[in-house]
Amino acid sequence: MAPDLDFLWGRHNMETHSLGAAVLAGLVVLAWTNGRAPRLALAVTLAWASHVLFDWLGSDATPPLGVMALWPVTSEFYFAYAYVFEAISRRTHLPNFWPHNLWAVAKEVLMLAPVVVGMWALRRRGRGGVH
Repeated sequence: MAPDLDFLWGRHNMETHSLGAAVLAGLVVLAWTNGRAPRLALAVTLAWASHVLFDWLGSDATPPLGVMALWPVTSEFYFAYAYVFEAISRRTHLPNFWPHNLWAVAKEVLMLAPVVVGMWALRRRGRGGVH
């Protein structure tokens, strides 16, 4: 969720929603741990990048559409037009605000939970926990 901190300064889906920001986040972790946690730095980079990927695959109704995925190389916006994930409404005054957002979150959990469980199982198997 760290990439969404950009809501605080009104630049959502811009610089923080990029692979450049993902790499910077990993480098910050690497520096913070004095280079002793490269796996953690890689995990942070990949987690941040997955947010960029999922927002690229999502529904977006607020121009400019998409994410600034390749910043700082370019400030161009990229949008997949895949509509895999529902857009989250921020218009609390609408009557369908809660049902829509609850459905959007439930849909994401239904799609991503099997991936998380599968990764957990593979990791556990790799450690000799499951035979």
